[in-house]
Amino acid sequence: MKRLLIGATVGAALLTAGGCAGEQVRALEPKLELREAAQHLSEAQQAGFTVKLAGTDDLIAALKAKGEDSEGVAQVANSSITIAYDKAGAGAEDDRSSITATIDGVGGTEIRTVDGLLYAKAPVDELAAKFGGTKDVTSQRKETPELAPLFDGQWVSVDPQEAAALSGAFTGVPAEDPDAAKTLAEVRKSATNLLEGAQITRDGADEEHLIVTSSTGEAYAELQRLLKTVSPAAGSELAKERAPQDKPVVIDLWVHDGKFTAAEVDILQFVEGATGRSAVRVEVTTGATITAPEDAHKIDLDKLGE
Repeated sequence: MKRLLIGATVGAALLTAGGCAGEQVRALEPKLELREAAQHLSEAQQAGFTVKLAGTDDLIAALKAKGEDSEGVAQVANSSITIAYDKAGAGAEDDRSSITATIDGVGGTEIRTVDGLLYAKAPVDELAAKFGGTKDVTSQRKETPELAPLFDGQWVSVDPQEAAALSGAFTGVPAEDPDAAKTLAEVRKSATNLLEGAQITRDGADEEHLIVTSSTGEAYAELQRLLKTVSPAAGSELAKERAPQDKPVVIDLWVHDGKFTAAEVDILQFVEGATGRSAVRVEVTTGATITAPEDAHKIDLDKLGE
């Protein structure tokens, strides 16, 4: 079920990230409207995507019917993650990003990348208390005093290149150096490929609601292509997995005034015999300026590596 949730989230995010049509265009050609919305999104200087689980009763019922554990569903439903970007300048070098998370109702976890530095903060003590990890955190505080600001919920900063080098030193494997611009371009290409091959219709009861019908075979093939391009290691791991049985996949998209506002993938469509609806939902926002925290504490990675 975890793989199912991840796959549904990737599918929704891909089709949303692939992204003004006028009223006449909307009435005539839903696919053209999606292209226009995708183009608008790709040109946006700032944008944000909030991912959450919408509706849990039917999901819990489906899990119980199959004898699977549904304990974590409520925690997932009480959580969300927002991914945002800010194209601060003309080139990709000064692009900024942030990831903000609410974890089972506990907010305050955030990661930002600004001007080549990574910033992070989290309510460590509160999260530890909620998930029974207070003892472990207390032990980590003693073992790594350099991370005291992080444990105290304050902003810390690290140089990603130094962190990658340190990671490589620990594992004995050269750290991967992903190209963010290349990844984004490939994600957009995957979204375009999926949309071009899909059937798109408009909801007769809601003109802003577009229904995209693709297939698991097409989505799986495109995911393979994407991972092989941006992360060969992940692509190799996926190649070991058994391809899913080919069946229709429905993705719901909402477009308002030529802009994407939301996307949903009903994960119960992948569960044999399930009824009702439980969807991974991606809400699109206009985003905001992403800045570096002024009070961040720089972490000395050399001391951590000793």
